[in-house]
Amino acid sequence: MTELLYMQDFDVETCRASITSINKADDDRTDIILDQTAFYPRGGGQDWDMGQITKDGASFSVEEVHLDQEGQVHHIGTVQNGTFETGDVVTGAVDHERRSINTRLHSAAHVIDMAIDHLGLDWVATKGQHYPHLSAVEYQGTWDPEQADELITKIEQQANTFISNGGENTLKFMSVDEMHTVCKHVPENIPKNKPGRVVIYGDNFGIPCGGTHVKNLEQVGTIKIPKLKQKKGVIRVSYTVEGIN
Repeated sequence: MTELLYMQDFDVETCRASITSINKADDDRTDIILDQTAFYPRGGGQDWDMGQITKDGASFSVEEVHLDQEGQVHHIGTVQNGTFETGDVVTGAVDHERRSINTRLHSAAHVIDMAIDHLGLDWVATKGQHYPHLSAVEYQGTWDPEQADELITKIEQQANTFISNGGENTLKFMSVDEMHTVCKHVPENIPKNKPGRVVIYGDNFGIPCGGTHVKNLEQVGTIKIPKLKQKKGVIRVSYTVEGIN
């Protein structure tokens, strides 16, 4: 398995690593696997990191990142200069701006989760999309459509109160059984190809999640909720983050 450095550190964006294999991808680009990586692979509604893998006289553009079922991270892209071989020691550097955008959007969704929990709503998050062009969280629960505007205001205000107050998040590694002791909701489909991890938002809001997260809530930025609707029993909260969407 590739060691996932982004799981252990909120801010890691560079690393030294060894190439464990290098092959042609299905589309004739190059597929590099490292023994450890700072690059986040697409998953959980969050997009992959992009960036560069380099060594003396050689550079590789990381254009896609995927995690396979065996826990290996595939860095797919194009060799720009020089050559790479198995065993090479390289430096990986994540594109900071893209990582920051994806992290803030992803973290904003969890702040919305916090706000919904704080307001006492019986909603359980089931799926999220955290992309600059499309950001939303879906829930199972009950609500009154006639109160949509009121709920939008309450959720938005509470989420931004959490953000303005700030607060350090923490990382904890644990088994699925242990997650139930610190999280109100633990999905049944926790991935088995990465370490079990809970992110504690603020003082005590535990979230089983393998994505990238802000270290402090104030880093998210102002959240806006333009739309709240229900379709086929699913409550969908669409949101934007100031300066991104």
